[in-house]
Amino acid sequence: MLSPHCHMMPMEWPVNGLHWQDLLVDSPECAMPDEASAWRVSSLLLDELSMRSWPPDVVFWSSLGSAYSGAGKWQLALWALLEAPRAAHLEPNVVSYSSAMTACERVSLWEMVLNLLVEAEQLPEKANAFSYSSAIVACGQVESGWQRALALWSQMISASQPSPNVVAFNATLTALERATCWQLACSLLEQFEDQTRSNLPLTPDALSYSAVATACPWPLGLWWLLRAREKRELKAGPGPWSCLARKMGHDRAWQEALQLLSGPIEGDRLGEVWCSVMWAMEVSGFTSEPPFRVRRDRVHQSKEFSLLDFIVTRVPRGDLSALLATVKRFAGEKEWLKVAGGSKARLLQAVLRPGDRILELGCFVGFSALLMVQRLRRLGGGGKVITCEVNAVSAFVARELIRWAGAEAEIEVRVGLAGDWIATGQLGVPDVVILDHRGARYHEDLLALEPMREHARIIADNVLSPGAPLFLNFVDGRYAIAIHEVDEFLRARADWVVTCSPRLLHRPVQPVPGEFLGFAAEIDRLCWRSSLKAGRVQRQDWVDLEEQLSPVLHQWASKRGLLSWKRRELLH
Repeated sequence: MLSPHCHMMPMEWPVNGLHWQDLLVDSPECAMPDEASAWRVSSLLLDELSMRSWPPDVVFWSSLGSAYSGAGKWQLALWALLEAPRAAHLEPNVVSYSSAMTACERVSLWEMVLNLLVEAEQLPEKANAFSYSSAIVACGQVESGWQRALALWSQMISASQPSPNVVAFNATLTALERATCWQLACSLLEQFEDQTRSNLPLTPDALSYSAVATACPWPLGLWWLLRAREKRELKAGPGPWSCLARKMGHDRAWQEALQLLSGPIEGDRLGEVWCSVMWAMEVSGFTSEPPFRVRRDRVHQSKEFSLLDFIVTRVPRGDLSALLATVKRFAGEKEWLKVAGGSKARLLQAVLRPGDRILELGCFVGFSALLMVQRLRRLGGGGKVITCEVNAVSAFVARELIRWAGAEAEIEVRVGLAGDWIATGQLGVPDVVILDHRGARYHEDLLALEPMREHARIIADNVLSPGAPLFLNFVDGRYAIAIHEVDEFLRARADWVVTCSPRLLHRPVQPVPGEFLGFAAEIDRLCWRSSLKAGRVQRQDWVDLEEQLSPVLHQWASKRGLLSWKRRELLH
């Protein structure tokens, strides 16, 4: 592949009647690429162009940069969009700059986005609305950035170019929503909702109403969502309805949350809202179970219910050891489960002490919680596990398995986001905290748990794969850290389990390296896409990510003396 340091001689394009798109016909690997593989296809095409000594044009570099950006490879995107064309004596256009800004915005490099916007303004064609949208989104991701976002929107309104569009409008509303500036968000939506009061051809869409509804206190947010449906015939997705249910839970308004299920939500999305409704009920003191009449066919075909059936037909009730062994058997013979087996299980049990109060963030099917109860029993009994699980189906299966094992007195499953439960103060003061939910939130939830006992032990799983770089940056210099490189259960790849304890919590968190931000954004993107539909993320995407992330994290750990050979020998 052409390196970022190559300098190509300018050549008239097309050559011999062929354009670069024609090469797609000759390359079977390039046939009908999906979003996940677009950047690989583009790289193959670049190799082909290099071998034929045909220099790409600005359009090709823009397409290649956009493919890199979509795959979360922002450094390569900036090279393809800006540096490579200049090296070939080509001038990047406004599309190139817009794509470059999008690449930086996706990894929260808001200062770089603003600098690129200034450069784009010097182009003959000027920056377009999408350039401003990227800048607004980037500003909205940082503290107090909503003021810059609102200033950019006002600049678009006051100037004749670029013409404001609904994308930039929604980005501004989202920035205000993240800053909880709900009064400003309402005022802005009202301004453009009534076309007689606005001279701009801009019509708010479902995302506009969703952003404002999410920003507002739940009674007003509910009013906005119902107004969108009644006045505009717009249907909001499950996100804002779930957010309202969570806010109702914090106000202990569980009856109002329950009524959302009979509201104007599409039937196939109702199950997603139910998880938040369950949280609202449980935090108010009411036990709830998911209504399996909702998407019953899909639910009963899930991996979790297959596991439950496998267990109850093979394990005697109350036999905890047999149940744990059968879960591992299911993972090996039927469908793989991402559970803490093998080396991870031994490490997890070794950390526990008699009578420990354990808080686990990320329950899944309850395997780790049962594993810890087994260890506590062997240590003489006592102790308790509180485990939080955001997925209602997984929580239901976990509760059933815990009952079957006879451990319901020792394990309490809470349905809902870990951050919501932490905010209630109902989780107590734990001796051990297990982070095993979503790597992108490890550092945020750990911060919410501070200050903690000096002897508190933190155990973070999956730090290398899929990865939690922001967590590593958060604990660096503030916690005593040990990195355990162990094998993933039933997988031929290594992972990190990080154990740490509070040391210097008064120290400020260090600035996050740009490389860590880029990887964190890519990890979150792949995890989000994996949750949508099967097959959306290819296995090769995870392999590529691990190959790029692993050397960066190993270098980070080696500089701090956290992965010496002696330590590896001891931990294995």
